Order: sequence, then structure tokens, then C-alpha cells
Amino acid sequence: MATAQRPILCQRMIEMLQGNRFSIGDRIPGERRLAEMFVTSRNTIREVLCNLETMGYVEIREKSGCYLKSKEGRISWEQLRNRKSQQAIRQLLQTLSLLVPALVREQSGTLSPEAVAGLEKATARLGEAVFNFEVRSFNREYISFFLLLASSTQNDYLILLFNELLAAADNLEFTGIGLAEVQTDSLFAYHVELFNALRSGKSEEAFKAAGECIRLYSKLILPEDVL
Repeated sequence: MATAQRPILCQRMIEMLQGNRFSIGDRIPGERRLAEMFVTSRNTIREVLCNLETMGYVEIREKSGCYLKSKEGRISWEQLRNRKSQQAIRQLLQTLSLLVPALVREQSGTLSPEAVAGLEKATARLGEAVFNFEVRSFNREYISFFLLLASSTQNDYLILLFNELLAAADNLEFTGIGLAEVQTDSLFAYHVELFNALRSGKSEEAFKAAGECIRLYSKLILPEDVL
């Protein structure tokens, strides 16, 4: 098969792997069988399988065979931004719970007056969203607050990560109990406590308040029975 045709075969094999025939961890047919199925040579199949391994779809195990590793391949930022499942929401919350407490502990007491002013405005916007029961607006402003905080670190990797989390959060489909029913007073009170601790340099108070904020935010966007 000509080199130009290999991407076509690669896409056909991806479509096969993404179908219902195989589950994650399954051993896929060997080179000889695949060559028969796609009417090509074993050498071509071997090259395509190596490409699929590089792309993250399969794992080639020496003297064992080739196994399905992922139906999505290597995850890109674009794919993450467009996910809408409860699994995506859980992963977003997991990421926030790992990052946010450590971030606020590190940044408390180190913020410039300009950074504090920006966080204060972000907190005011959060309050407006809570008062108006605007779930989507609150969601954006909530993560934007931590993006502002990340920006104060001047860590490009961290800033990029929070930008991507914000983009992903914009596409989430909310299934939690919602602002109309959540304990909105506690939600906003903990956030104000977090802001004040950040401003005054009380790192441990900021750390604890951040944990409570994440817990209440989780109730906002995901049902309790799937947290």
C-alpha cells in the first residue's frame, strides 16, 4: 500500500476500535488477521499499529499482542473542552480540589494591590450570580477567580491549565441541585472568608476555606449521588 494510503487505513482501524466490537483492554486481532481484513500486507499493518500506539489507541506488548488502550486516543485540550459527561465534571472537580487549596495557601499574603483588587471584583461578581440564581454565570466567575489567582503566580503552565479548565467549564451541562436550593449563604460566606484570608496572608485559613468552597461548588454542579 502506498504511503499516502496509510492514513486512510489508520482511520479505518480507529473506526473499528471505536465501535462496539472491542472493549478497553481487549486483545485485537493479530497482524495476519488484520492484513486479511483490510486487504493489505502485514508490514503495512505493523506500521499502522505503531502509529496507533503513538496516537494512544493501542498498546503493543512484546510476545503478547496488541491491546486496546483507549477509544479516544491521546486526549487533546480541544477534546477536553467539548466533553459534557458527568465523568468530565467529576474530573474537573478533582482537578480543582487538587490545585485550588495548594494555590491559595501559596499565594496568601503575597498578592499585589492590583491582584487583590481584581479578586475583590471577581468576588463581587460571584455575589451577584448567587443573588440572581445564575448558575452558568456563577460557574464562569468561580473558575475565573482562581484563574486570576493563578495569574498572580506568573506560572505559564498553571495559567494555561486554569484557562483550559475555564473553557471546559463553559461547556458543562449542570446536573447538581442548583443555586436556588443550595445553601447560598454558606457558599458565598466561605468564598468571602477565602478572599479575606488571601488578602491578610492567613494561609491555613485560606486553605480550609478553599476546601469548603470546592465542596459546595461540587454540590452546585453535580448530583450528590454521583460525587
